[in-house]
This record gives sequence, structure tokens and C-alpha cells, in this order.
Amino acid sequence: MNCVFCDIIKRKIPADIIFEDDRVIIFKDYRPQAKLHLLVCPNKHYSTFMDAPADEIDYLFKVCRRLADKLKVENGFRMTINNGPQGGQIIYHLHVHFLSGLKSLGNEKIEI
Repeated sequence: MNCVFCDIIKRKIPADIIFEDDRVIIFKDYRPQAKLHLLVCPNKHYSTFMDAPADEIDYLFKVCRRLADKLKVENGFRMTINNGPQGGQIIYHLHVHFLSGLKSLGNEKIEI
């Protein structure tokens, strides 16, 4: 399997990682569509949203909520999951696009 996000998780490809724990990694999108455009990915590979078990989805959303609280963008952000070819998915590793026009991180790392 050749997965760019798995390669980022394994540090084979560089990325601007802002947070990581034993279940999830958050890094900046290399082609941002907003002032803040982060990708929240499970460390374990699931090709699509439909492939992931419910507890992984729950954890991704809990992390996104903590992220919004931590960054103080709780009233101005959007989360998107593209699923499958007709849903616009390009990289087949489940990930949440977390976007906000309210804040930019610069080189900041975070603890959530």
C-alpha cells in the first residue's frame, strides 16, 4: 500500500505536524484553502470514513472539538470529510479537514 498520510505518520515524508498522540496526528495542509487548514488523521490506516470503526470516528471528532476550544475558533470553523470518488476524496486515508478563516498558526505547536 502506498499512502502519503501513512508515510507522514511514519516520518518518511515531512509535514508541519502540530499535534500527535497514540491515535491521531494533526498537520497543516500543504495547499491550504483557509488561513487555518489542518488535517486530522487517525494513525491507523482506514481508506474511507465508512471503513473506520465508530470509536475511531468518535475520537476524531473529540479531537476536533478540543482543537476548536484550544485555538479559540469554536464559533468560526468548518470540518469536512470527503468520502469516496464521488465525494471528492483524493487521498485514501481517512482524514478531517479542519478549516477556519479566523486564525493562522505560524510555527505554533499545540497541546490538546
